[in-house]
Formats: sequence, structure tokens, C-alpha cells
Amino acid sequence: MRNKVVLVVTLGIGFSAFLAVPAFSAVPATGSDEDSSEDSQTDSSTDSMTGTPPEANPEAETNSMLRAARQVHLGQIRFDENAFDFGRVKRGEKLNHRFTFKNVGKGPLKVYGVHAACGCTAAEVATDKEYPPQEVGAIDVTFDTTDFNGSIVKTVTVMTNERHVPDRTLSIKATVVSEFEINPPLADFGEVLSQTGGTQQIFIKPQPGQKFSIEKIRFNAESLAVSSLTKDGGYLLSVELKKNISPGFLKETIYIKNDSKSLPELRIPVRATVRGNIEIEPRYLEFGAISPTAKSSRSVTVTGMQDFEIKNIRMDLNLNGTRVKDTSSLLKMNPVSTDKLKKLIAIDLMNKTEKAGSVHGKLFIETTDPQQKEIAVDFYAFFR
Repeated sequence: MRNKVVLVVTLGIGFSAFLAVPAFSAVPATGSDEDSSEDSQTDSSTDSMTGTPPEANPEAETNSMLRAARQVHLGQIRFDENAFDFGRVKRGEKLNHRFTFKNVGKGPLKVYGVHAACGCTAAEVATDKEYPPQEVGAIDVTFDTTDFNGSIVKTVTVMTNERHVPDRTLSIKATVVSEFEINPPLADFGEVLSQTGGTQQIFIKPQPGQKFSIEKIRFNAESLAVSSLTKDGGYLLSVELKKNISPGFLKETIYIKNDSKSLPELRIPVRATVRGNIEIEPRYLEFGAISPTAKSSRSVTVTGMQDFEIKNIRMDLNLNGTRVKDTSSLLKMNPVSTDKLKKLIAIDLMNKTEKAGSVHGKLFIETTDPQQKEIAVDFYAFFR
């Protein structure tokens, strides 16, 4: 009977996440008869360095256990294909493809989890499923082209219990064709001061032979003001970033309802780094893949234009989309005061859970600055 691991990938725009995959040293899957004989003779005699029996020497006992572990057969995943090209598609289409695989190894295969790169979000994968030798399964990938244009390549990393190559990469490719010409494709204000704001213009014009009519424009009026006028057969959008909005990384979207059949709601991303009295570097933390019981360390530097103090640090953490209530054993934060204008926060993220999967969260840094009383820092990791 066919079993499958389902991965739903929704591809977003304006955000890029990178999974740092550590290098693994190749360990032989099975020992030869000669190696096994040698190991057996060594274990049944005394330790060559201490002259004591193995059961009296913890180090020898550990080495014996490691040798036994190396001789355990594990599964091996083999995909029918590692890449798929959707070809030319219309912007707005939702594309689906199934990657099928088989366990061609001599032991059970486990799929610990999946990670979709470039800001994708993946559904939780059951980590307790085992595929015996010759068992087949599948990973379903969905590609939403709404926020893309041109040649696109996306990757999905599949993490398994294989010894030699525990991480496998699948890729999907498409050439997305849009009915509109959008110049520029997003309103990017770059770095701006909170007290100054800014203005950007975007021109939207239908491709030759196409028609385009705007019916309604939606946006966040607290931080933006958007207006439009017709020009040269298209529309000229004026996007204003309001003054005195909260400092931090601004990520907004302008929704344009129109008469297109394939893309009836065109989305224009708006990005800005709004500077205030306090700056944080970096604003996003990537802890990478963390093995069981291991930890990954990062740091955040908080710099102010005038004297300030860090009052408190709290956090939210989600494992496979589920909020973890008690994070005291997973995350350790240690504020280190270097001077009145600069603080360093050392952060350790530890994999002490029984589940594997994607970890998303936010650090909330409370300060004495009246304008930036709380500053959020996003972080991501993958627990093996």
C-alpha cells in the first residue's frame, strides 16, 4: 500500500530564509566480516591501554556501543526524480507536483522533516512514520505563482535518517508570465528615518493585447497612503510612507482588485527599514539545523542614539506551527551591557524536545526608550 508524506509549500515574496545544513562525515553503513571479527576480539579481551575488561572501562564500553550502532542497517531514500519544470505558466496559477520515492536501503527509513527555502512555509510531517525496505511514499509540493514573475527556481530539503546523505534536495522550476508590466515590482523605501517618511511611484501597464482596469485598492492606512491615476494606457500608483510610524522592518502589501481572470487581485509588496533611536543588528536570526541535545548560539547587538536600558526579554516559540508554552529549557538569553549606548545579548537555542521539525519564533526586547518600548526580532531553526 502506498504511503505518503505530504508537504504543502506556499511561496511568498519579499522574504528569504536560508537553511544552513552542516557538513556530515561519511561513516561506513556496515562493517566487513574482517572488521566485525576484529571488533569482537577486541571487546572480548581487555582494554589495550588500561588492561581492564571492557565492562570496567566506560570508554571501552562506549566505543563498543558505537561499533554496534555502525553495524545497524538504515534505510536509503531514492526519488524517481529530484527536479521538475512546470514550463511557462500564467501568474496567479497554483501548481502541484508529486515527488515519489522508495526505500532502497536494507533497514527502515524515517523522514524526519522537510524545509522549504526562500520564505516558504511547510506543513508538519509525521516523524513517527517508518518505511520498511522497498516501501514507497510521496511528497506533494504546491507552488503559488501569485507573487512571482519570470524564471523561478525553488528548493525543498528532505531530512531523513540516512547515514551518508541525510539531507536530500528537491527543486521545482517555472517560467511565470504576467499579464501586467509592473515597474518597479515593489515599493522599496530602503532605510528611512521615522520622522521623515517617503514616497515611491509604481507604473502598472498591461502587456500588448491585454486589458487592465483597477476596481479597488486596499492597504494599511496606519502606515501607508496610496493613490492612482491613469497614464499612457496604464496606472501610476503613488505610495506614501507616513511619518512617525514605529521603527523596525516594515512589511506591507497593497492589494489591487482588477478585471484579470488569472490574477484578479494583484499584490504589490512594500518594504522599508524604519530607523528610530535604537538599532538592532541583526533583525533576523537563523540558527540552522540543530541535532538532538545540541545547541546553536547567536547574538544580537542593540545600539541607541542616547542612553537606554534593557528592561526585559521575552519570547514566543512555535514548533511545527504549535506554540510551545514552556521555553525555559530551549532558549537561554544573557544580556551583556557593554556601555550606555550599546548592549549585547547572547542567545543559545537548544534542541531538547522529542519532536523534529520547523521552529519559528520572535524575541521581544523591552527597553526604556519611550518611542521603542518593545523591539521584535524574528528567528528560525530546524530541530532534527
